Amino acid sequence: MIKHMLCNNCGYDMCGAEYIANTVDSSLAKEGPIYSNNVLLEMNTRPYSEIICPHCKNTGSWTT
Repeated sequence: MIKHMLCNNCGYDMCGAEYIANTVDSSLAKEGPIYSNNVLLEMNTRPYSEIICPHCKNTGSWTT
């Protein structure tokens, strides 16, 4: 799983907890004994084309 993204519009670098908050759709997560936290994050990551930059509000223009 990629840990940070760079906005191609304004250069904003999203990483850490902010990256997870903006890229993971937690409504899809169903934690259970079969899956580790890393696998759950991998399965529930939104497509980068849908992620909005918190700084410039541009959608879907990211370098990973």
